[in-house]
Amino acid sequence: MSTIRRVARNAGVSIATVSRVVNGSTTVAPELRDRVLAAVQRCGYSPTVGRRSAASIALVYTGPFSVGSPYDAACLDGIVTAMLASEFDLKIIHLRRDKSPEDTYTQFFFRKGIRGVILRSTVADRDVVRAIGDEGFPAVVLGDHFVHARLAFAYNESRTASKEGMEHLISLGHRRIAIAANDTDDGDHLDRLEAYRAVLQEAGCYDEQLEFRVPAHRLDGAQLLRKVMSLPLPPTAVFIADPLTAAGAVVEAHKMGLRIPDELSILGFDDADARYMVYPAMTAICQDSQELGRRAYDEVLRQAASQPNDRVQSALGKAWLEINHTTGRAPARPIRVLPNGQRLEA
Repeated sequence: MSTIRRVARNAGVSIATVSRVVNGSTTVAPELRDRVLAAVQRCGYSPTVGRRSAASIALVYTGPFSVGSPYDAACLDGIVTAMLASEFDLKIIHLRRDKSPEDTYTQFFFRKGIRGVILRSTVADRDVVRAIGDEGFPAVVLGDHFVHARLAFAYNESRTASKEGMEHLISLGHRRIAIAANDTDDGDHLDRLEAYRAVLQEAGCYDEQLEFRVPAHRLDGAQLLRKVMSLPLPPTAVFIADPLTAAGAVVEAHKMGLRIPDELSILGFDDADARYMVYPAMTAICQDSQELGRRAYDEVLRQAASQPNDRVQSALGKAWLEINHTTGRAPARPIRVLPNGQRLEA
């Protein structure tokens, strides 16, 4: 077990100096601070933080910020709920903007007064996430997931429920089923896309031309629906793997005069209660993102208080299929609707 005394000996400074550095004091000279932080990392020291400390847990975006999405908002709600019951504050950190190339991630986090991080990442950012994990800094990856022995992951397993949703559409007679997947990949979104492909390939009706990648915004749901419904042979059902995009598509269907679910079925995704905010209530793959945020924060706290060699513990939940009123039997003939509302034979 590493102690503050060992760090002080390693850095050639007093225990008081080490204490000021790890608690984010600005009274320590930069060169001395860097020497202490290097010793902290070499010794694998994890300080115990009391109520009077200025230390924090950080929500770290390793790539694009997405705080406006329903998923991030629900997770943040859970993170804040857990934070209020803890001894720490919460910071939101822009990693690529603030970290200098000379810093290790551990040095950077200690300099910021951070004792553990929740990493919001995508597939494109995994090199950064792996580097943080390799350093052994207390961390939980939120949303994305892959194999790493020193990283914990917080996500809801959605592949199973997504397969159930697709099988539900197949059982209703649908064979031309489109998907709107997020244009930014992480483990969660890839699970949904792979479930879609697996079910349609097994049913012998997979068509790669019915795969669409769209940003997670409500207006993109409207644009998506206008595009897919004007195809020469449009789908009779759409799986939309994002809450805002799904809500936008339902609203646009009403504007185009499409009868849901008689002429088009929509299977959506929901991180909170968006499925009840459209008419009719949306059939959706659902997950409790608020609880996921709370569990991610609790795991970071546990790691921050543990020893460097302790095993990490991923926080896993399960998504579920909720059948409501936007899915029904496939129409006898596909309905083609142009953006101006003109209806044609498919």
